[in-house]
Amino acid sequence: MRITEEQKSVLDSLVVERLRDHRSENATLVNSFSNKKNPVLERIIRTKVSFDRDSEGTVAYYVVKAPTGELLLYFSLKCGELFEKLDQFKLDLAYRVKDAVNVLQHKEQYSNDVYNRAEVFINQNITEIKQILPDIDKYLEKKEGLSADLRKELNTEMQRVLKTYPAIELQEFCANDNGRKIWKELGIKRKLGECVFWHKIVDMLDSVQKIAGCQYVYLFAADASADGELVNYYKERLMFEQSAVLGANKPKYDFQCYFLCQSIIELNAKRNQFYEDFNIDSDSIV
Repeated sequence: MRITEEQKSVLDSLVVERLRDHRSENATLVNSFSNKKNPVLERIIRTKVSFDRDSEGTVAYYVVKAPTGELLLYFSLKCGELFEKLDQFKLDLAYRVKDAVNVLQHKEQYSNDVYNRAEVFINQNITEIKQILPDIDKYLEKKEGLSADLRKELNTEMQRVLKTYPAIELQEFCANDNGRKIWKELGIKRKLGECVFWHKIVDMLDSVQKIAGCQYVYLFAADASADGELVNYYKERLMFEQSAVLGANKPKYDFQCYFLCQSIIELNAKRNQFYEDFNIDSDSIV
């Protein structure tokens, strides 16, 4: 059953503000923040580091408060970028295929040894060659472009990729154990985190798109559970996905975390579905 106007009013009443705003008040609030499942995220919001990052603008920290002012949850956002990897193996293979085919087509210009090596190469890599053959001209073009850029670009730290996508990282996302009772008293049966994401954060991502291009939102899930509880939560409740195509730069802070992402363009449709299914009918439960 769809969300009621009364329930939407409760979600509207949640206060989302930057951590650096009302600094003195928020410093007192975060001192009582607790999350037993993730002490690392608990420690981050309770230290001066989060206030410094927010003040400097390197990471935007937000606190979510109940209408009565208690701290329920905090999250942070920062600019990021996703990408498709440049398949170096296919680029190199395409170039070697071009050379081998040239040898086979002009046998009279090459020694028997060179000809035989070209023939062996084609036979040994026939499966991979068939896969790239339809797009071999594109791979050759990319290989030549890459070679030209390597000669021109002097920055040795440059990472070359096939394509990039502007994105926002949901860096931290953590509920306050001490606020769970207050959330329950507000009468919403849904989990706090999913309500904050769909009702508050999606609007913020929409606002970003109004001033800058942005295609994806992503996160690194610090899931240490045996059954993947947190990853499943992000997938099932917040509709994030594990991509087989897109990647991101993973800093040391996020080692052993799971990369998940989703398209910002699809968020509004997903949010509408969230509102539509907000109240699960008893007869729909199997």
